[in-house]
Amino acid sequence: MAKVLLAWELGGNYGHLVALRALARELKRQGHACTFAVRALGSAQAFLDPQLGPLVQAPVRLTPGSNRVRTQLSYASLLHNIGFNDPVELAGRIQAWRTLYRALDTEFVFADHSPVALVAARTLGIPSACLGNGFTVPPRQSPFPSFRPRADLPQQVLLKNEATVLKELNHALALLKLKPFALLQDIFRGATPALLTYAPLDHYEVSRSESFRGLPDYSYGAPPRWPEGKGPKVFAYLRPSASLPGVLKALKQSRARVLLRLADDPAGDAAAGAARPGLSVITGPVNFRAAAEGCDAYVNYGAHATVAEFLLAGKPGILVPDLQERVLTARRACGLGAALSLRDAGAAPVRRALEQVLHDPAPRRAARAFAAQHERHDRAVILSTLVRDVLG
Repeated sequence: MAKVLLAWELGGNYGHLVALRALARELKRQGHACTFAVRALGSAQAFLDPQLGPLVQAPVRLTPGSNRVRTQLSYASLLHNIGFNDPVELAGRIQAWRTLYRALDTEFVFADHSPVALVAARTLGIPSACLGNGFTVPPRQSPFPSFRPRADLPQQVLLKNEATVLKELNHALALLKLKPFALLQDIFRGATPALLTYAPLDHYEVSRSESFRGLPDYSYGAPPRWPEGKGPKVFAYLRPSASLPGVLKALKQSRARVLLRLADDPAGDAAAGAARPGLSVITGPVNFRAAAEGCDAYVNYGAHATVAEFLLAGKPGILVPDLQERVLTARRACGLGAALSLRDAGAAPVRRALEQVLHDPAPRRAARAFAAQHERHDRAVILSTLVRDVLG
């Protein structure tokens, strides 16, 4: 039996907790002891089963910080923006993770979007696995690939950015009297990559040596209850953004039967204005796999796990991404021909896109081709295989 710590440091959605909960269940089944160190204690307390293991606060940055870059070019820019530009504060977080590992006698770390947790684990020689989609498990190449593949950024620009961030990281390590890293990619060196995605959905359009394990079955929540009627069924999972009012207006004007789930709106107040006969607002968790299997199309903000789930069911969608990670997810889904992507969309463009994904056979064929490519892959064994691979 190993003492395992499951870390979640960055990002703000339930997707990280969904992944850690499923992984903890498998770890417990195989006899390991789990502790969660998470970014958002309130969400975790409401979502994680207490019997899976104790819950503690992850050492995270409490303020946005200064000198943030508006246009992130690569993973180095992401690190800069989450505090790698402040060596003193970064040293405090590294030391806090090290203290936590020692206090818990941690023998293995599963890190979900947790680069500082990985830095601390490496300085202590604690084995680890980096868990997530392609964006949060970047390729180990130097420089890290660009977030903006169409911009054709010079390698020198990416390398210069990495050198700046590496200098600040090594300053933090020096404050702790720890050995410097030779490359920024050393954050992930020695950590087993656990890519829970598929090559066609990888955010980085580069070749990888590590394997794609696929999307585990994260099913939970109530089965979908579709509104009565004869129209096509559309599942909409959205979150507050500049485009949300236009999307909601288009869904309200549509003749489709719509199930609407709005994140960060537990009482359904923000979505209430979109309600109509044939459009139901869901305020609790809904089983996404069942929704994907039962719908004709979906609308989403570009969350990787959601897009993958609906593609595995062979369903086309409309994506309205609001962050660079989701822009890259939408780019890959659109590149497959299985989705349409809209930025800052008004009601009219969304309405036209909805008509297209419901009545044009091409996006549906592309989505079904993706589903057929992966239909023999047993999602039920992804996490059990991962645990056996890294813990024996």
